[in-house]
Amino acid sequence: MLSLSCFLRSFVRRVANRLTGGRRWASRTLVVGPAEPVDGDSVSCTKALLNHLRKMGKQAYTLPTLAMYAQIEWILNAADLHPACLPVTSEHLTTGDLQKAFDALIAVWRPEEIVLVDGPVSQLGFDPRGIPVFNIDHHMGKGAQDNGQAYIQPAPSAGCLLIRHFGVYDPILLVSILTDTFWLRQNHPSEAIESLCALREHGLTDELLIDIQHRLMVPKNPAIIDALRFCHLRHEGDAVMAVLKDANPEIHRGIMGELGYFFRYICVVRGDGYISFRTTDRSLKLRPLAEKWNGGGHENIAAGHLVPMTAEAFEELCSDFLACVRRKAE
Repeated sequence: MLSLSCFLRSFVRRVANRLTGGRRWASRTLVVGPAEPVDGDSVSCTKALLNHLRKMGKQAYTLPTLAMYAQIEWILNAADLHPACLPVTSEHLTTGDLQKAFDALIAVWRPEEIVLVDGPVSQLGFDPRGIPVFNIDHHMGKGAQDNGQAYIQPAPSAGCLLIRHFGVYDPILLVSILTDTFWLRQNHPSEAIESLCALREHGLTDELLIDIQHRLMVPKNPAIIDALRFCHLRHEGDAVMAVLKDANPEIHRGIMGELGYFFRYICVVRGDGYISFRTTDRSLKLRPLAEKWNGGGHENIAAGHLVPMTAEAFEELCSDFLACVRRKAE
């Protein structure tokens, strides 16, 4: 049973959303997630906000993404993109050049505003050409913000912010909550349950929940086995570091999952220099390390970039990562 204070907070949010109608959205809006990482939170938030704005009679579209995981490929469809983007978009709704896709869009349809969900403006991935960007994010690397440029607050996922602050109750936000809390195992899971309750009041059923979970649990790519065999692997105690030859985000994510069965502290560098940090040790803070390496993220799950991709840079990264783990052990 929910506590009285939890019930009252939920009730006040619902009343506030109904009285104010939420944020004053532009008539023409481009909704996007960060250029990377593309994940269940950013993609489902994009879909939910598109549906929300279109139901309000607004014009709303998104761009193709740089990458797309098989587990979430089903969320977006061609109708979510403006037709002007389709010539530079693959069948999987991805592109190799976000700027080219954006410029093709604004040549025929210029949004009044760009809404970036689940990442900082520095990861927008293209020059907005003077169009204002409104940022909705739950990553707290640079603190909270609530003004005309951003709504950045702590939350289990960006989808939870859409639910509790903007009154967006699309059931697809279940993907945001499940994936960003790792099926309610991390990132404020009890708070996430409150958002799940709100979705249940707005169309989320047992049948839909079961269907979405089945869609998210697709078989892993067998190429992950070969990538693990041929990557550069180094480990010390409960810590492991790996450098992959492949830049494929699906392979990268699969390697992270496999290493998680054996190690408590994980650092994996993708073939293009993208770094993932992860730990199951809740007392170890990885965000400062990620920020040093041109990134950010959560306290226990973060990302960065290895630039340039040299042996010397990797040695420095290894030293920083192991020093972080060793300080925790002392």
